[in-house]
Amino acid sequence: MASKKRPSAEMTEGEVLSEMELALTVLWNSVHRWVSQRTQGGSANGLSDLDVFLLHLLVYRNKQLRGIDLAFALSIDDMHLVSYSLKKLSRQGLISSTRIGKEVFYLPTAPGKQHYFDFLEDRQKYLEPSMQFISHEHDLKALNTLLRALSGVYEQAARSAASARGL
Repeated sequence: MASKKRPSAEMTEGEVLSEMELALTVLWNSVHRWVSQRTQGGSANGLSDLDVFLLHLLVYRNKQLRGIDLAFALSIDDMHLVSYSLKKLSRQGLISSTRIGKEVFYLPTAPGKQHYFDFLEDRQKYLEPSMQFISHEHDLKALNTLLRALSGVYEQAARSAASARGL
């Protein structure tokens, strides 16, 4: 005989966290699919989601940034991933680099900026209408704050777990 699932009002805290983690994973995979669809067949074909996020962060921030700044902003520990993406973006002519002292700073090129602006047009056409529907029910600015707070909670839990394991 199959066990009966308890009503959601009776879920344990662990079950609620599991459901939230599942929802966040599905959200991440959906964002990944959206970004991937955006880069198929365009002028910047073959970009990974990380490539796109780095490029867009450079355009969005509108200032020279180091690889370490980009990694920090996206909470990426593996600088090799960021370095590889930056080299790929540079080879495709979407970003340029400038050495200042020992540091290398990156800026988007005109084609890189155009990729971002094309992305914004598609986002306005395909994503924003649904987001506007959702925003009538939910405060998206508050949701952004909540998601950042959750990131901090998970980051601290990861550090605590690593410390407890002696890492």
